[in-house]
Amino acid sequence: MSHEIKQVGLDRIYLDNDNPRHDPIDSEHEIIGHLLKRENIKAIARHIAESKSLSPLERIAVVAHPKVPGAFVAVEGNRRICALKLLSDPDKARHAADRSYFQGLADKMVTVPHTLEVVIFSDKTTARPWISLRHEGEQGGIGTKPWNPGQKARFNTQGSDRRNPDIQSLLLKEYAAKKAFLESDQISAVSLTTLTRYLTNPVFRAALGLEDNRTLSISVPEDEFDRAIKRFLSDTLDRDSGVNSRTNADQRKAYAEKLRAEGIAPLTRGLPLFDISIGPRPTTVKPAKTSRNNRNPDDRKHVIPKTFTAHISDKVLKRLYDELRTLEAETFSFAATYLLRAVIEQAATLYLRQQGHSVPGELHVKLDRVAKALDAVGMTDRDLKVLRTMSSDKDSRYSPDTIGHFIHGGAVPTHTHAIRLWDSIEPVMKTILGQLK
Repeated sequence: MSHEIKQVGLDRIYLDNDNPRHDPIDSEHEIIGHLLKRENIKAIARHIAESKSLSPLERIAVVAHPKVPGAFVAVEGNRRICALKLLSDPDKARHAADRSYFQGLADKMVTVPHTLEVVIFSDKTTARPWISLRHEGEQGGIGTKPWNPGQKARFNTQGSDRRNPDIQSLLLKEYAAKKAFLESDQISAVSLTTLTRYLTNPVFRAALGLEDNRTLSISVPEDEFDRAIKRFLSDTLDRDSGVNSRTNADQRKAYAEKLRAEGIAPLTRGLPLFDISIGPRPTTVKPAKTSRNNRNPDDRKHVIPKTFTAHISDKVLKRLYDELRTLEAETFSFAATYLLRAVIEQAATLYLRQQGHSVPGELHVKLDRVAKALDAVGMTDRDLKVLRTMSSDKDSRYSPDTIGHFIHGGAVPTHTHAIRLWDSIEPVMKTILGQLK
């Protein structure tokens, strides 16, 4: 038999001085120094400490030591063995800061694994074909085939991982590494806990342009998102920035507002959703005009479609409505957003007065009362959903606060944003305008 599986003590496993990751190195002390400097050993050690074990899917491969009886040399898994040796004995690290780092990780573990299940090969030649399968690519299908970004994204949003609160943080670190926002050791040092604390805050996610807490789906330009993410990650590593896992919800909201105020948060809003973890947003190319009648509603020029009709007697609302109906939203996105907000507010005010309700000053309160009034007359929950969201979730992209943020120059809206808001609230507007005298 060319190999066997056994339990072997960590102290009986030596690092390979002829490992493909480096030129031949004589002493294990020097091998540790090289791997620690070049091969992300700290990140591996931290993962072992947090997981309390090595991956159960991957075994260490060893061969008999040529000079030390009863000992072995790691021919596959040198980085993991190096990390375990440093966790077991932090004094093996050359620098005091590194020794302190590994000691801190070791203190968090109940015990560092001192016995490992390894695969013992008769010699390196016998082990070589299996090591090749792991490290030399697909090899026509027989080797390890890495997932592409889309497959990674699907894996991270499937099964029980849907309940993992760190999914979005993991995707963000992977994205940052791919875009090289920071050095690899800096990205490894970014606290997953800190990222998750901030990303679970809807105000902070809205500031970045993220649409949910599971993926990297954004409604803002990729370059503007990248600018904000690079700053955020840098701040997590800066002790003086105040960005850490100990902040409370109000502090995280304040940080989001700081990014907005400094012009770091994305300004352009309302782009079609796109998950950038699967690749860059494709360049939009307008198709040639055809005779097809299934045109994307996002492509229309005006916020209110030509198929929508209403008879409006109130002079102010009539003027607002007519201007919004004829304004080319793509050219005048700010004006379209402002007029849409004005049409919604004026219609809500008139409806509440007609129904005998008091009219509060804040728009989100008006919308809440309109929703309750329409619910009482039998309007469906499906049609009222957007109205309730606008009235209760101020961080929604359709909330009065968000629309006001556009109007006051805090962000740049797109015509798509206004069109989608109208399409979402159209059943409500049809009912309200139809009942106004």
